[in-house]
Amino acid sequence: MIKQYGIGNAQTQGKCGIQSNYFSIADNSAGELFAVLADGTVDHKNGRRAAIIAVEYCVREFARNSPATVKADEFMRDTAFQANKQIEDLIYADKIPRVSLTMAWLTGSELKYFNVGANRLYLYNGRNELNIGSDLNNLYAAGRYELPPKTTVGIFSAGVYTDIQPIERINIIADEKKFFRKNIFDKAQNLVEYIQKKGLKNQKNITALLIEVEK
Repeated sequence: MIKQYGIGNAQTQGKCGIQSNYFSIADNSAGELFAVLADGTVDHKNGRRAAIIAVEYCVREFARNSPATVKADEFMRDTAFQANKQIEDLIYADKIPRVSLTMAWLTGSELKYFNVGANRLYLYNGRNELNIGSDLNNLYAAGRYELPPKTTVGIFSAGVYTDIQPIERINIIADEKKFFRKNIFDKAQNLVEYIQKKGLKNQKNITALLIEVEK
């Protein structure tokens, strides 16, 4: 728990040889929360390295910039660009890196978000799932959203939204009767365990980050 937020996360490698998802969550002196998820997209050690570089760069920049001196929208766009440049310089050398990157910056009940690539960002109110982080035909999204109380933010790698149906995600996050664990961390675990039980032959890397706005 970071002040007014409940945080849960879970991850599995799936059927891939390497876990190319990497994530981090940080806060600052103003009580703001910053979450980052990167997916190196390829089942290769360079995909893993690229995801780590992206996340660590974003978190380092968040820590370096005080909340009063930056605009979140510009910060996330510029930080994503510079993280991409670092990946190019350190790994891919003149080749375009394929890294999906999602950033969520919460100030009180306001969510500022940035998403490019295959990750997805959803909002849950106990009954519905709202996609605010792009869809299959629009691979880039950025904006702001005022969150009602008791909203859960879901930041997912591709394995979560391709291997499980929206109604299944809603039921797990809303904690229907068959899912007995109430804690937000346990709900993230439930998501991953539910997908694993399906035993899909081509199961991707799976990472689920849940952030619950308490009030």
